[in-house]
Amino acid sequence: MKVIETNLNDYLKGSLDSIYVILGNEYLLIDENLEKIYTKAKEQNFTEKETHIVNSRTSWDFLSSNSENLDLFGSKKIIEVKLLDTGPGIKGANALKEYAKKPNTNILLVVIVEIEKRERKKYLNSAWVKALEKTGILIPISSLSLSSVVFWITNKGKALNVEITKEAGKLLAEKTEGNLMATLQEIRRLSLIYPSQQIDLKKMRKGISNSSKYDVFDFSNAFISRNTKKAIIVLESLKAEGTPEALVVWALARELNKLFKASKSGSDNKHRILKAFKKIAIIDSCIKGLDKQNPWLVIRELTLTF
Repeated sequence: MKVIETNLNDYLKGSLDSIYVILGNEYLLIDENLEKIYTKAKEQNFTEKETHIVNSRTSWDFLSSNSENLDLFGSKKIIEVKLLDTGPGIKGANALKEYAKKPNTNILLVVIVEIEKRERKKYLNSAWVKALEKTGILIPISSLSLSSVVFWITNKGKALNVEITKEAGKLLAEKTEGNLMATLQEIRRLSLIYPSQQIDLKKMRKGISNSSKYDVFDFSNAFISRNTKKAIIVLESLKAEGTPEALVVWALARELNKLFKASKSGSDNKHRILKAFKKIAIIDSCIKGLDKQNPWLVIRELTLTF
């Protein structure tokens, strides 16, 4: 069944489905929808979570082995699958289609497909997506229009206890050119400058002109170039400014994904990137409260060891 993202809250008021597929090119919107699903899952006692970051060459044994083990012990688990590269490949597509025939009710399978806009139709029409949609829920996520971004900015401001006027929101949307991660970083910073206040056009202009020295892209660039000293300095600055950990993780994942695609198969570089992705999955679990570690400390550890 296909569910529009704006209707997901209402849909989740009912029962939790066994399969969810989130497909889109806006990481932040994908993450927001994941948060809604996982909040509902916690209410249904899905307290354990494992993440598999896969590409076309990954083994899919984890899907069948988990299903068999949970049948024996009756516990509940979230299995999150993040697709990289060119999709699940033939083996992965077959494994997903097979699983869709008889999903385990003790498993919440969440498949995340972050793709470029031009690939959207190809994935929506693929047999494995259709099989999962038939049994579970497909959430296709579209990029936001300017007016939608302004509405999104207003809502994010309210969540951080500031009132951003429509004119101020429009200026911010134009300044960040629709980049939602950069937009959220600005909203978070502005909420610290003007706590519990209304942010009008005048305050927005002043806030933008005094924008912070570093942003998440400065960190991800230093990280990828393995300039550890600078990366740590930028990371500490972002932490002090109240930058959300999710922004940092998104920037890292974005650059690592580019680097992964450019690396030669079987190279040491590729293996190092895959290890970094596994660590990012742990950080993601920390942010969502499914792991007790401090996400900032894990990000710092990854930065020092990459």
